[in-house]
Amino acid sequence: MQNLYLCRNRIMVDVAGADITATIDEAIRLSAHENLPVIFEFNGVNVTVCADSDPKLIYRDWHRALKGYIDKNVGPYPNPVLTDKEKASDARIEGQNERRRQRRLERYEAEARLRRKKVEAKLVNAPAIELADEDGWQKIKENNKNVYGAAVVSYAERWARLMQLEMANGKCLEDVAETTSQEANLDEDITAFIYGCAVSMLAHCWKYGERLRRWHNLKYQIGNEGEKANESGSVLNPALLFFGSK
Repeated sequence: MQNLYLCRNRIMVDVAGADITATIDEAIRLSAHENLPVIFEFNGVNVTVCADSDPKLIYRDWHRALKGYIDKNVGPYPNPVLTDKEKASDARIEGQNERRRQRRLERYEAEARLRRKKVEAKLVNAPAIELADEDGWQKIKENNKNVYGAAVVSYAERWARLMQLEMANGKCLEDVAETTSQEANLDEDITAFIYGCAVSMLAHCWKYGERLRRWHNLKYQIGNEGEKANESGSVLNPALLFFGSK
């Protein structure tokens, strides 16, 4: 465990990044060693354990608190057996939680359908992707026929067409690239890595790929690596940048 604090004859523990079951076990061992109660907060639930606390019961009530069945303070000695009233209350609250989850899912799906319809309506009037390297684009499509690769190609093409549509209406690529990248994200659940792959594909084959590459590199640089990438002709991978910046 990291960062221990003695407070009014109790030990306060910072457990950021830990696992709950391992944290409970370690907190009980620490309590036995120091002969003091140990308190830690995990995912918004305040947990108190003593040397003789039952780790399974502590975990049970931590999970119940996390679900909202009980308040956010648990331990050190939960009741070994839940009463029928407690079980009924847990089931009632879980039913409410499930109904809320279902409503959220329905709203999300309705919003996604509406967003898809709007994008599809725009694409009806959007020109086909304008390619600088037709052969290169066909090779990319041939080499990405699996579900994952095909999703990247589909996203890249849709994104390029949306940018072309905006540019045909007098807008600059650099001003519409970000918003259209979000519009183009329909079903693929585009990650930073997929986004970077799409930029790379378009940079090599799309008519406006060089402008997109340069815009992308400057937008996602943390220091001056985007400027260096523009000079070398490469494409920054935002997934690696985000990982490396943590």
